[in-house]
Amino acid sequence: MASGISDSDLVLTARSGEVGADGAADEIIHRHHEAIYGFLYKLTGRREDAEDLTQETFLLALRKLHSFKTGHQLRPWLFTIARRQAITQWRKSKPTSELLDSDHPSTQHHHSHDSVALWDLAKQNLKRDEFMALWLHYQEGFPVKEVARVLRKTTPHLKVILHRARKNLGKQLSQTFDAWLPGQALNLPL
Repeated sequence: MASGISDSDLVLTARSGEVGADGAADEIIHRHHEAIYGFLYKLTGRREDAEDLTQETFLLALRKLHSFKTGHQLRPWLFTIARRQAITQWRKSKPTSELLDSDHPSTQHHHSHDSVALWDLAKQNLKRDEFMALWLHYQEGFPVKEVARVLRKTTPHLKVILHRARKNLGKQLSQTFDAWLPGQALNLPL
């Protein structure tokens, strides 16, 4: 399937059940797999869980493709499904500890050690919605309106969540920095 085809056209083709529908579905998965997997990996911290949830996300998305509203962007819809899958899995399993796979490419791909440490600090110290809002906005590049849609919040509420998350992360960074280098100043643009 040609990569020049828009997501909307791929959805219409995949929904149709006609010749090329399977190819369109494969292209949807190919285009969004890495981003969905990276998001789920950051949420779960476990390669196996992220792989399973990514597969479940795409299976559910393809089954529910008929409910996707034409005119909306596909990527935020997929992230919404991924988020819900992660929450469902978390509720079922109630993990007793988190293991991080620091050797996985999503933790190293185009990120410095400091960036990985910052995201790990954010995951450990922020509320789930705060972390997801920061990740989707700053790491995935979603506009505030799309993040609000994924998290099922109003845009003003999402802006408050982002503000609080940045503020809380800034406080945590200041405390961490002070523990590492006592007496030195840390200037953060909050």
